[in-house]
Amino acid sequence: MSGLRVPRDAPGQAHLYLREEQIRQTYEAMLLAWRELGATCEPLQREYGLGAAHHRVLFLVSTHQGLTMSDLLRRLNITKQSLNRVLQDLMARGLLEQRADRHDRRLKRLHLTVQGGAIEEELFASLRDRMTSAYRAAGGQAVEGFRRVLATLQGEETSS
Repeated sequence: MSGLRVPRDAPGQAHLYLREEQIRQTYEAMLLAWRELGATCEPLQREYGLGAAHHRVLFLVSTHQGLTMSDLLRRLNITKQSLNRVLQDLMARGLLEQRADRHDRRLKRLHLTVQGGAIEEELFASLRDRMTSAYRAAGGQAVEGFRRVLATLQGEETSS
């Protein structure tokens, strides 16, 4: 064998946009876009001494205030040990805090501190600017289609 990949369609996928080569190009574009979005945040992360894992936790806790560690583990799909290191660091820096649930004191809910919220907002602002430019360039119909593709890839149901 020559080692070259021979493009071929999966059974039943004869539409042009479902051909293997187009899917490979799309996946590569997603990888490169993820890299670029990460690079957008890197200068601020360095300034605050944070890594990508710290940023992901800050973002998710900001977006879902009161998230439990179990919820966060499920969303990030990482080990408890890995998450615990990041959480302990963020709490030691005063960016994140755990509070007991009002109804079940055994549950610890995660919340950003004022400082943590300010840093997360600054990080998100750079992403928001980058994504807004891309969304404007693509147009509303493309944005909605992209959102539906991402939701489907995550296993979420979408409504037409």
